[in-house]
Amino acid sequence: MAVTTRAVFILVTAAGGAFLLSLLLGRALRPIGRGRRLRSFLQMAQVHGQRAFSVLSVALALYYALPATGLPPETLEHLRHWDLLVAIGTAGWLVTKILHVAEEWIFKRHPRTPTDEHARQLHTQVRVVRRATVAVIVLLTIGTMLLTFRQVRIFGLSLLASAGVFGLVIGVATRPMISAAMASIQMAFTDALHIDDVVVVDGQWGQVEEVQLTHVVIRTWDERQLILPSTYFVSKPFENWTRFGARVAAAVDLVLDYTADLEELRAELGRQLTASSLWDRAGWGLQMTDMTEQHVTVRITVTAEDGPNAWNLRCELREGLVGYLRDHHPQWMPRRPHYEA
Repeated sequence: MAVTTRAVFILVTAAGGAFLLSLLLGRALRPIGRGRRLRSFLQMAQVHGQRAFSVLSVALALYYALPATGLPPETLEHLRHWDLLVAIGTAGWLVTKILHVAEEWIFKRHPRTPTDEHARQLHTQVRVVRRATVAVIVLLTIGTMLLTFRQVRIFGLSLLASAGVFGLVIGVATRPMISAAMASIQMAFTDALHIDDVVVVDGQWGQVEEVQLTHVVIRTWDERQLILPSTYFVSKPFENWTRFGARVAAAVDLVLDYTADLEELRAELGRQLTASSLWDRAGWGLQMTDMTEQHVTVRITVTAEDGPNAWNLRCELREGLVGYLRDHHPQWMPRRPHYEA
């Protein structure tokens, strides 16, 4: 009974002292940074990582306080083992929290906008690296926890003789996942694809919404989400309209009769563009690009700040120009050929 009371007193004292010390250390870290940027990072780390840091401090304090309790060796060994598992798991939790804080801190310093190519590139690379690092940390944490069990260590040693076969089996089983993760890293660091890029994939026009380790999410013009494996973008061709800049050139094709006056149509197009808030005032053009026996094809090219504005501008111009032709020059509309019976 005396041993139990003494053990409880020691453990409660160690846990309480470690918890209070972790809170004091967390508070003390906040004003340490000399610069405003470092101070803001430490403040964010203290807010998001305080819980994990406190649990880790308590677990370590109990681990080193348990031998002083006088408990039976068998009980002491079991308690220290489970406490060590908690400490290892919490350490992995704390590291992932710090990585999340670092990601948020970078994103706050460099807010993402569709027109800022550097920020979109940075967001894509940081997000991919953080997810890959977290995946590695989770695997290392689980592996370290498993190695604390004697049976697992003995089993691991017995596998050394067949390590080649075992590695081959694991490699084949995880090949799709590893390939997808490597494809995401390759895309992020070769600038092939960024978050907010405007792309055309398999005839689908959309904007990159997420770049995950295993897949890419594309939001199409009609608000659908197209989910493709990361390996698709390193093995098949796709169009990236904003790889080197957010500005997008959009095209609108009109089919007209031979009697259409293109100079008047250019003047009307200029008037509609001047009145539009979607046009970025960078440039526009109107050219005859094709002709048949019955009609001609006129292509209008305009620029916009980003993909969504370009899409909406194309729709706006179609409506406006078709309305102008209908109300003022219906004879410019393409005519159906009349066939004799």
